[in-house]
Parts: sequence; structure tokens; C-alpha cells
Amino acid sequence: MVDVVVLAGRRNEGELRSVADVQWEALVPIAGKPMAAWVIEALKASGVAKRIVVVGPEELRVYLRPEDAVMPPSDDLIENVRRGAHAMSLEQPLLVATSDIPMLTAGSVEAFVSAAAQKPAEFHYPVVSRADVERRFPGNKRTYVRLKDGVFTGGNIILLDPQAAPRAISVAEELVALRKKPWRLALKVGPSFMLRLLLGRATVAEAEERFSRLLGVLSRAVPLPYAEIGVDVDHPGDIPFCEKELRSTETGASGG
Repeated sequence: MVDVVVLAGRRNEGELRSVADVQWEALVPIAGKPMAAWVIEALKASGVAKRIVVVGPEELRVYLRPEDAVMPPSDDLIENVRRGAHAMSLEQPLLVATSDIPMLTAGSVEAFVSAAAQKPAEFHYPVVSRADVERRFPGNKRTYVRLKDGVFTGGNIILLDPQAAPRAISVAEELVALRKKPWRLALKVGPSFMLRLLLGRATVAEAEERFSRLLGVLSRAVPLPYAEIGVDVDHPGDIPFCEKELRSTETGASGG
């Protein structure tokens, strides 16, 4: 079992504002429900979520169980992770998920948690091959990283060891602060590794070793065939694609 933090505190001030005049992106409707509701329902159905804390709008409480909770968000992503973590006992592994992956499935969540348990580490991050994404969602545009082992995209969930969580969150805060200073971030990551990464010569094992050093926690990539983990909603054009898929899935589940 895992404790879950759902990050739903991004204000609706970007492109999705043209789709729905709601305060929070997590409340943008997709196939008849707030975007975050699809994520919450997949997490509940996975059977691995002991407790879910949503750091976001109160409107999402209706989708939660009695043992779950909603916490008011800040405007800072890492602070929201910290708030969610502080609300937990930190006795269970901590799963952190964003609220913009409405096609997340119960099966993909359970598979990630199960696969991570087979690879002992303090930080687990799912990766999906380009071939698996294109097979499942032809034409969907994603950002990929070319490694020596293959071409991958990352998922929008992570799993943290409860004792390592505070340390990893603090380092992540530093890395996020450097994101607008590429040269300093490159120095932090390591120029030689950055060059190998840009040339597509770095391996998954090298990336794991580098991020283990950066975060100060043992980090492992978890290859999965579930494209649903990484397909997020950033632009209005993403919504029709998701709605078609979700309505098709619901129709199939109901036998209609």
C-alpha cells in the first residue's frame, strides 16, 4: 500500500483558460468530469492507495473517500509536494501524481507500484518507450529523451521512500529554482553527462546514477508499457483526444 499526494494546485491562467473559466486547471472538465477527478478515481480503483491527499481546490473533496483529505495549495509546486507529504504519516511509500493525466488507469498505477517493489530504491520514476506510446496513442505528441538503451518519455507520477522523501523534496526544490539558469543546472548535473545525454549516448543506468547523486537518494527508472501514465493535458488541443479515449473506455467498461 502507498500514501498518495495529488498535485492539483495550478491556477488556470494558461492556455486551458480558453476551454473553461474555472480557477484551477484541475477543475477543467473533460468528458463530463473535472480533469483531476479521473486521476483520483484511477488511484482509488488501483487498490494500492491507503490514503489520498489532494493539494488543490475544495471542489475535489466529493471524489474522495472519508479517509482522504483536501489541503489548500500554494503557488509553488515543491511546497505543494511538501504540504501533501506533511499530511501523511510517512510510514508508507509516498506516491506523488499530477492532476493533468486524466487517462491514468488503475492498472497502470498498480503495475508501477508492483514493479517498483521489485527494484529496491528510495526514488522510483516510470519511463515509457516511444514505441509503446505510439502504439497506444498514435499521433499523440510527447517530449522524448534519446538514450543508448532506447527513446523514452517520463511518467507524471513518482514513488518515494517515506524516509527519503524530505531529502528528495529539498533537492528537487533547488533543481526547480535552477531551471531558468541552464548553465548552473548543467554544472549541477555535470557537463560531461549533459553532453552524453544530448548526443544520445547516455544509458538508463548512467541517468539513474547521476540522479541518485543529485537527489541524495537511490533512484531507479521503472520501464512500463503504460502510455497512460505520461499523457498529460497541457493545451486545449489535448482535450478532444482525451475525451474520445475516456468515453470509449467508459462505453467498453459498461458493455455498451
